[in-house]
Amino acid sequence: MSTILIINGAESREPMATGRLSEHLADTARAELEPSMKVLTTRVRAGYDVAVEQRKFVEADVVLFQFPVFWFATPPTLKKYVDDVYEYGKFFGPGPAYGRGGLLGGRDYLVSTTWNATSDDFGTGQSIIAGRSVDEVLTAFHLTQQYVGLKPLPSFSEHDVVRGPDPQGAAHRLREHLRTHVSGELTRATA
Repeated sequence: MSTILIINGAESREPMATGRLSEHLADTARAELEPSMKVLTTRVRAGYDVAVEQRKFVEADVVLFQFPVFWFATPPTLKKYVDDVYEYGKFFGPGPAYGRGGLLGGRDYLVSTTWNATSDDFGTGQSIIAGRSVDEVLTAFHLTQQYVGLKPLPSFSEHDVVRGPDPQGAAHRLREHLRTHVSGELTRATA
């Protein structure tokens, strides 16, 4: 049985951003994947033990990061988590070239994010984001994961979550994404 680590990076910035949708999506992912995978979880804002988290990464075949996007990046508690847990000698070391010393090879990761920006904001319109993809905006986060040897699966993103939240629709879309890119990928890998 494969193992997934779900890292819930939900954070609240009341009154505008409550973090409830990211919490809901982390719970949705767990419920969707538990029947077919061993599920490990971390809720970052509840606190964590660094050594325990490091062991979870070693055990996991896939890591799912669920978080709201704040100022085009991860929430500060998730950034601190990465800074604390990704230790030299355990997650990365010297390599043949800069960023090629990752020690977590053979594992995949998936980013699932919530945005106040609408999906149209990523198009060719007048938005500051225009012309960039979700993954391009989150380049620093992706490079960090790849630096430690993780391989990306297609990202999931939910948009317009402050003005037009759709928790049930978001959960449905995430379940479909996980069936295609996590459950389906693992089935193909073991076939």
